Amino acid sequence: MEIRRAGTPAPVYPRPLPETDGFMEPAERVFALDFSAARHTVDSGDGRNGSYVVTPGGAWCRRLFIVGALTERRGSGDVMQARLADPTGTFRVTADWQSPDAVETLGYIEPPAFVAVTGRAKLIGSGSRAYGALDAEALCVVDRTARDLWVLATAGVVLDRLEALRDGGGERVATALRLYGTTDEDIREMAAMVRTALASVRPDITPGDIAPVVGRDLLLAALGDEGGGRGIGIDDAVAVGVRSGLCAREARPALEELLAAGECYQPAAGKIKLI
Repeated sequence: MEIRRAGTPAPVYPRPLPETDGFMEPAERVFALDFSAARHTVDSGDGRNGSYVVTPGGAWCRRLFIVGALTERRGSGDVMQARLADPTGTFRVTADWQSPDAVETLGYIEPPAFVAVTGRAKLIGSGSRAYGALDAEALCVVDRTARDLWVLATAGVVLDRLEALRDGGGERVATALRLYGTTDEDIREMAAMVRTALASVRPDITPGDIAPVVGRDLLLAALGDEGGGRGIGIDDAVAVGVRSGLCAREARPALEELLAAGECYQPAAGKIKLI
């Protein structure tokens, strides 16, 4: 069997979502069909960071970085649940009191919308009824181009894993093969999953389609499009910023910057109006 790898340009996002910090390992990339099929966890062995969710495709996940279409959102208060769809299936996402900014940001986003999420992988249930899920640490609205770039980059990572499964090398690979009893036919089916994902990417996509933006400038442009010249409530202004790609904790300081710079003012308590 031959697995051909497509070109995978490095993705650039309107507001890069952090995938690592000084205390966390890199976030893995995995397609929804593979992650939702996870049935096993393996202890990390360090006694501090919990278990890895191991997928049939050979991914070892403690943290994930995903981009997909928000198709459902429910809940309120300190806990919200959502479903994000990529071209292969659906991720189940939860945001709770441990990540208050993720909860607040998700509360402002109305489906459908493309959303990028970084979070902790977990396995819900056991045995044949188990499935992979994600506890959101951070999230933001992105666009179709960002989603397509994520698909390209993720396809490259997944194909690398499939090649390793085919070759049977490494302790983690051997463990995944043992847990799932993976066959050559299984690997061919997962390669077909990658082809399905790549078929959803626009043929003209290039990394240059996205450029970094400053939060204040992004919010200013968004308020102009939303009728900010006529006045808008502060909470509504934050919601506009979130829908434009900021998380809630960025939208409020961006609004304060606009006020300080004289780009807008408060005609009445709780109201913002562009100059």
